Amino acid sequence: MPATSGFRIVPPWVGNGWLTTAIPRGGTSGIRSVASRRPAIRRDSSLTSEASLSRGTSVAGRVSQCPTVSGFRAAGRAVLFGVFLASCASGRGTAGDVIHPTGAPPLVDTVIQSGLSVPWDIAFAPDGRLFMTERIGDIVMFESAKPNAKRVGVMKVPDVHAMGEAGLMGIALDPDFATNGFLYVCASRMDSGEWLNQILRYRAGVDSMTFDSYVIRTGAQAASIHDGCRLRFGPDGKLWATMGENGNGRLAQDPNSLNGKILRMNPDGTVPADNPTLAGASARTYAYSMGHRNPQGLAFQPSTNVIYEIEDGATTNDEINILVAGKNYGWPDREGMGGMTKGFTDPIWTSGDVTYATSGATFVTGDQWGAWSGSLLVATLKEQDVRRFEVSGTTVIQKETLYDGKYGRLRSIVQGPDGAIYATTSNGSGDRIVRIAPQ
Repeated sequence: MPATSGFRIVPPWVGNGWLTTAIPRGGTSGIRSVASRRPAIRRDSSLTSEASLSRGTSVAGRVSQCPTVSGFRAAGRAVLFGVFLASCASGRGTAGDVIHPTGAPPLVDTVIQSGLSVPWDIAFAPDGRLFMTERIGDIVMFESAKPNAKRVGVMKVPDVHAMGEAGLMGIALDPDFATNGFLYVCASRMDSGEWLNQILRYRAGVDSMTFDSYVIRTGAQAASIHDGCRLRFGPDGKLWATMGENGNGRLAQDPNSLNGKILRMNPDGTVPADNPTLAGASARTYAYSMGHRNPQGLAFQPSTNVIYEIEDGATTNDEINILVAGKNYGWPDREGMGGMTKGFTDPIWTSGDVTYATSGATFVTGDQWGAWSGSLLVATLKEQDVRRFEVSGTTVIQKETLYDGKYGRLRSIVQGPDGAIYATTSNGSGDRIVRIAPQ
């Protein structure tokens, strides 16, 4: 069967809503998914709020890529004459179940905190304390990451305007936290009559937190959708932030706006001397790259320090990008592959004609993870699962899918200092932090 991007093998159940997998020519972009016999999907910049991407629904002709059959998912399968080349595992059941994904030791998932209000992100202190942001505006400090650990401090960030996807979002601890106590958050706040996404620095004590300074106060607009606001420190000691385009695609192509960009800054809020000057910009700014829609994941590969960015697509084409200084990743003029002819930088992987509503991401390392060590794990909101990818340079292959629907929407995923994976749910109420670790 001919196809424009390689070849496609169609199994007999395609007509029932199952999907196939396309294998691009050359294989340099890994496996990416496509759908068959599907209504035309709009490829414009029309908005789809992440809140509308509920599991099992169809938006603008989209069909869930991973139908559940007897508790298992069919996502990520390459089908060749009836032989499954790769498969997804499912984690249905109750907390504490043991699952046995291929190539990894048995995994146990445990709820360590519950009754939360949209825990957007988490970070670990060297002394074992766990910090969490709730979208309503609270920074919460737990005494540890043990189940039901005591809250030892809460800081309410003032003037947070939490509406839709906006509110208190990303958090990162300073690399020198043990000596300076600095933590950084990204928040949608009202400031002098403007709704802005700001990066603020706080100082944490033993059981309290105090405001220290603004890192970024102006330049990034806030909106009820596409705020980004993931914060991570890189191996270069710089603070990195994702900033969405607020549902206004043209901001992503405005070199003088901070929206629709990946930002890189010194911890004190100054612009690094080695930041690029974007094409058409009036000056060098925090902006490291441009042309981003709703970037929510940042992960630095431990073995290479390469920066991988995970971006939620509109109705198709979630992306994994390698970030390169000064590059333009195409949104809204281009989504997915094929932008290089227009001077854009292509992603190294896309979800094809579906979207998972990808969010946080982390690389997992450690001998306890066996063959999974070095993998990239991505949390999804719409598909409500954790997806594992094997990553080598520009080659990305999607492998297993875990915890399909078990915990609902998953926002953040972080590897803790104990080697375990910690994920936050984003269901609106009764949210949880879940620990996932080899048995």
